[in-house]
Amino acid sequence: MLSMRRFSPLILWAGVLAPAAEAPGAAPRDSVRACLDSLALSVEGKAAAVECLIAQSHASADTAFKPLFTEIANGGVFVANLPGRPHALVVPGEEIEIDGAYFRPVRLAYPYQDLAGSDGKPLLFSSDSLVELDVGRVERGLVQPVLTEFELSSLDPSRRRSAAQLVGETRDVSQLPALRIAAAAEKDKRIKQVMDESLARLELSSTDLALRVAAAQRLGDLKGQAALSDLEAIAADPAEPSALREAAAAAVKSIQNWAQFTGIVQNLFSGLSLGSILILMALGLSVIFGLMGVINMAHGEFMMIGAYATFLVQVFFQSFFPGAAGWFLAFSFPVAFLAAGAAGMLIEATIIKRLYGRPLETLLATWGVSLLLIQIARTIFGDLTAVSTPPFLGGGWEVLAGVVFPYNRLFIIVLTFVIVVAMTFLFFKTTLGMKVRAVTQNRAMSACLGVRTRRLDNITFGIGTGIAGVAGCALTQIGNVDPGMGQNYIVDSFMVVVTGGVGKLVGTVLAGLGIGTLNKFLEPWFQAVYAKVILLGLVILFLQWRPSGLFPAKGRHEDN
Repeated sequence: MLSMRRFSPLILWAGVLAPAAEAPGAAPRDSVRACLDSLALSVEGKAAAVECLIAQSHASADTAFKPLFTEIANGGVFVANLPGRPHALVVPGEEIEIDGAYFRPVRLAYPYQDLAGSDGKPLLFSSDSLVELDVGRVERGLVQPVLTEFELSSLDPSRRRSAAQLVGETRDVSQLPALRIAAAAEKDKRIKQVMDESLARLELSSTDLALRVAAAQRLGDLKGQAALSDLEAIAADPAEPSALREAAAAAVKSIQNWAQFTGIVQNLFSGLSLGSILILMALGLSVIFGLMGVINMAHGEFMMIGAYATFLVQVFFQSFFPGAAGWFLAFSFPVAFLAAGAAGMLIEATIIKRLYGRPLETLLATWGVSLLLIQIARTIFGDLTAVSTPPFLGGGWEVLAGVVFPYNRLFIIVLTFVIVVAMTFLFFKTTLGMKVRAVTQNRAMSACLGVRTRRLDNITFGIGTGIAGVAGCALTQIGNVDPGMGQNYIVDSFMVVVTGGVGKLVGTVLAGLGIGTLNKFLEPWFQAVYAKVILLGLVILFLQWRPSGLFPAKGRHEDN
């Protein structure tokens, strides 16, 4: 068993403290030692000891202080009696049990290094021998600005940005020098803009009128949304100087105008992503309805099948290929297409083919199929399931200040474009597509010319439901997976089909983008339900004007 007796003063000096004293840029060892001892031993003077350590950190610019300050802020520092170093500040690791007793490995709080014995194994200290350092709110408050300074110079861009935003929110004017230095050195223009905005927010609290007016003007130029409430308060305060109130009012107007513009851009992008989902849903629905005249009320459930197929592929990768779990989505799309397509072909061969020419019975049968599929999914998977987003689709593209296009939605838009191009090639450049178009225009004549219409119906139904499965796979990246998810899109999909024109790819694309975008623009003004009602009313009015949709079908049509 390892014990305190195995910890020699020689190991402590040679293995831990000496490197810290010799490290370039390190603080003077004796001065830091005095500050650390004062922090460990003082009862009333802990704040002064922390200020001493902060002064040493600023004087030496030694980043080794960061773990110490972090642990002080988190309350993770303990006092231990080390040979040759009584009352040393340490950070314990996880507790372990040995022969019924509990021990913990420790690290020195400064420099932040493990303590090891002559055999190279971690030294263990009895849990009872470690005394937690009693630091309060004052000491934690002292180290927090210093930690922010460390974050402002971090190599991680996201941490620099978060630190700059935090400085602006706290309005701690003591951070002005550090923030100015960080802003001057910042190379990333987006992060620099955040730093400049936080600088202006701090200067807005200055006692210098000229500096405050310049800060208000700069916030207006930066379109600083975070400072809008501050500027509005200044503009409405009669006690503020008129020059400052005028500058604040102008900045408020500039920020609000920019917010309206970015809101329009964001809604347009959201509408495009929603329209992309509707296009994927409506493509298959349009082909099925145009070719066979089948109103497939279960089409949304094939999207649900694709979503659950994606979930199963994710589980498979997590279980058997955890190192490549982020690539599950690449395999999910063909699996979702095949799963939904196979299910569609099975249902067409067993149920729908017996009901051709009987639209009411077909509608009721597919509605019953949808209810059956929903209950099967609920029995197997439960009410709610989630699919994770691969790392390469996390985050977003900040195209403008305040406008971020999430990568997962951009991916859906690109995927829809690829599917539309593939479907265009299929229907206009292949023999199968020529047969589908021929049967859509005149089924009887196509049959007379040797086209096996029933087999074509089954294949086309499988393609249509397979595309719905791809839509379900894509939808998992922006929403949860549940048995009734298809019900949320089936009505909109039918609206896209009838508005664009039955069996028309161009009409489906334009109608999908139009309905998706219009829906997103209506939702901020009306509740989601009322927006849907208004959208449905607009579609009805449009069909009164053009009953056959944007692109009416051409050619002779014969009933079965």
